[in-house]
Order: sequence, then structure tokens, then C-alpha cells
Amino acid sequence: MKALLAGLEEEIINRNISEEDISKVISSIPPLINRRIIMGYASVAMVDRENQKISITALREAVKRFMSDDRYRVISIFHSDAIIGRVLPKWTDPKSGKVSKTEVDDVGWKEVVELRNDIELADKVWEEILKGNLRSFSVAGTSKEKHNDHNNGVSFTEIDELDLLEVTICSVPVNPMSMFQVLWEGKEKVFV
Repeated sequence: MKALLAGLEEEIINRNISEEDISKVISSIPPLINRRIIMGYASVAMVDRENQKISITALREAVKRFMSDDRYRVISIFHSDAIIGRVLPKWTDPKSGKVSKTEVDDVGWKEVVELRNDIELADKVWEEILKGNLRSFSVAGTSKEKHNDHNNGVSFTEIDELDLLEVTICSVPVNPMSMFQVLWEGKEKVFV
């Protein structure tokens, strides 16, 4: 699959293919359209429910390391050891050709996630996502450098450097703005 995607991307660049033509090509390849894709902010640079804030600078560096090895870009459920998906560097919508990217912007860490479609637990999580019961991300990490800060009379801990360990799907995030939406339900809708 990785080689297929790399070859496809190279052809798109070399031929200067339009978004409409990209969409036609992607839509013709079943492994590329039978996928479960969500996207949203895994972490937003704001004081969270644990009275902590991860700076944008810290997020940029931590995400760069987190994304550097695809073996470790996993998605779990409720901070468990059950792996139900992975963080994608980018994803192209098969219908529109629009590219969505995992990146740190001025708001926080926006990520594109693919959920597995080959295990029962991931199927159950997907069903809960489609019902609207699960719509949040949460991150786990270890802070390497931090300091106390305050804003408008509120004291908090600002994390200046961290190692990201995992991203998880949950119902109530520590960071209230860490929400996601469904980008792609796959060719066939399994759940109604």
C-alpha cells in the first residue's frame, strides 16, 4: 500500500494532474476508497482541564518526532493498549481530490487519522463515531521542560518541550477543543 501511494503521489506531481483528475484516479482504486478517515485537533494551545497548556513551539517539535516513524503513529481507544488506527501524514479525498494534512498550525495539532476496518473493536469504535458518541482526541506524553505561567489571573503550567507517546479517541477530552469530524466513511457504509 505504501509503495502504491508513493507511486501515485509521484505521478501526480510529475504530470501536474488536476484535483478532478486526481479524484478520478483515486476513486478507481478500491484499497484507497474503502477507508475510515477522521480529522481534527488532537491538541489545541489552550489551558486544558488539567490546568496545562502545550505551546505551539513544543507541539511542532513533538509532532515532528512523533510523525517521523510510522510504526509509532498509532491511535488507541480511551488510552488503552488497543490499537485501532494510525495517524496519516496526509490523505486525499477520492471524490474531490482535496488533500488534508496532519500539521501543527497556529491553533494546534491537526491530524488525519485512519481507523482500521479489519478488527471488531475498531468496528465498534467506528459505529460510536458515526452515532456521534465519540468525537474527541486526547494525547499522552511526557513533559521534558515546563514552567508556571498565568493569564488573566489564572495560573497554569505551560509545557515547553515534550515527547508525544500516543493519541487516543475518547468521549470527553482533557483539552475541550480536541474534537474531530468524519472525512470519509468508505465506499460502503457498514453502519446506518
